[in-house]
Amino acid sequence: MRTTAMFALGTVIALGLPASLHAQRQGAVEIGGFGRFTKFAESQQLDAAFGGGGRAGIYVLRNLLLEMDLSYADADVNRAPTGIAAYDSLNKVSHALWNYRLLYNGHFSEKVKFLIGGGYAYDAYGRQRQVAPRGGGPSGLVGLRFALNDMFSFRLEGIGNYVTADDETLPTPRESHFNLGAQAGVSVSLFTSDRRPVIQYDTVRIMQRDTVFTTRMDTVRVNVPGRPIVIGAVQFAFNQDAITPEAAKVLDQIAASLLEQVNMTRTIGVKGNTDAIGSESYNTTLGQQRADQVRDYLVSKGVAASRISSTTAGESDPLAPNNTDNGRATNRRVLIMLSN
Repeated sequence: MRTTAMFALGTVIALGLPASLHAQRQGAVEIGGFGRFTKFAESQQLDAAFGGGGRAGIYVLRNLLLEMDLSYADADVNRAPTGIAAYDSLNKVSHALWNYRLLYNGHFSEKVKFLIGGGYAYDAYGRQRQVAPRGGGPSGLVGLRFALNDMFSFRLEGIGNYVTADDETLPTPRESHFNLGAQAGVSVSLFTSDRRPVIQYDTVRIMQRDTVFTTRMDTVRVNVPGRPIVIGAVQFAFNQDAITPEAAKVLDQIAASLLEQVNMTRTIGVKGNTDAIGSESYNTTLGQQRADQVRDYLVSKGVAASRISSTTAGESDPLAPNNTDNGRATNRRVLIMLSN
């Protein structure tokens, strides 16, 4: 009961943290279940055991999850049975392990993240026994997260927890020991909001995945000198700078308009953007490569290079949240902006 109460208290505290802490998924809560295999230290005199458990947590910073999990298993004492039922019934020990940890979600790819975390773990056994004294200490976790979709992910992880010595433990002093475990299970992200992004630039509104003109280019005027307005947006595949067939159609339309006599004095800027996967410096470079590809494509269609400037915003100007596939796809874009 003590273990369950402490786990429940920790869950309430974690879930009660404000959603405004700029979590990876703002306000997102993760819950899940898993199967567990535990290898006890030799001093515990317990056979390895299979069990299961559940977890709950909340993203308190980007990529940083505060979570707790609780697992349960029945472990056999590794000694020969005596044949006396009343005595041999004591050869099975219930084991509950609860963990509080901070868990960092690092980047491997768009669908895979590595997990590394640490915190505090407590071993709570079904009864106070010489072979299995209760105790706690530091714990660590390493693993992988495989995104199945925006909501579900599969986690595979290894865990170690160190139990500190205690001379006052009854009936006998507790020796320090180190237990190992492996867990596999599914997690669900709740309270995520896949907002449909909208961006407003003076007189032109660009909606998610919309294309180019709301009016003819020659009728568009820059209301604020020096402030460009967006006349088009093209998107890119993950970690790529190649012009897609869909993007080519948009750029063909822009090039044709720029070559009209009435627009021959107009100049444009192209700004490359990326999602937030990868380092900031890498994304800055990738954004520039995308902008240069758009510039070169327009030049190949007859637009003078002197009429086009290319810059990068990298990951710093997201149009949509970076915590969903759709949001990241929206942010992998180049904006075509009218300068005059």
